[in-house]
Amino acid sequence: TVSDEPVGDLPEIPGEDGEEPSDDLEPDDEPPAIRWSVPPGWSTTSSPSPLRLATHRVPHVSGDSEDAELSIARAGGDTEANIERWVGQFTQSTAPRRTEKSVRGLPVTIVAIEGTYGSGMGTASSQHAGWAMLGAIVRTPGLPYFFKLTGPAATVHAARSAFEAMLDGVQPASP
Repeated sequence: TVSDEPVGDLPEIPGEDGEEPSDDLEPDDEPPAIRWSVPPGWSTTSSPSPLRLATHRVPHVSGDSEDAELSIARAGGDTEANIERWVGQFTQSTAPRRTEKSVRGLPVTIVAIEGTYGSGMGTASSQHAGWAMLGAIVRTPGLPYFFKLTGPAATVHAARSAFEAMLDGVQPASP
């Protein structure tokens, strides 16, 4: 599916857990800057927050009992601060692995981390041991887009090539 909606997701978006969003994290009214195709087999589901542009379920692999989730949002904020926020959602974690690339002239930062994941969303936040995250920040002339895939490590690892293919297919939106 090709989405003409803007995308991006922060690890912990203010406003999802009842706290007030800061000015640089509020959704914007800018027209979409990019479009992308969701990998086959990843289903669209309702987003738990109006700050998310899209939420997709990634089917779990054999041995995992839960699906992974891809959230897409567009918000403000510095790349480094957002990466730190993502890393801060993990404890007992591996060192984050980071790669940089360019897709059709757009700078993309990809971060991978594993450990015990705590979503940080509200007081009912639970800890998930053995989870992983693939996060990508696509910087556009306006606000950046955030793609965040979290779930059981084996499922996230199995989805990596589809996640990267999705990022490689990102295109500037038509004027």
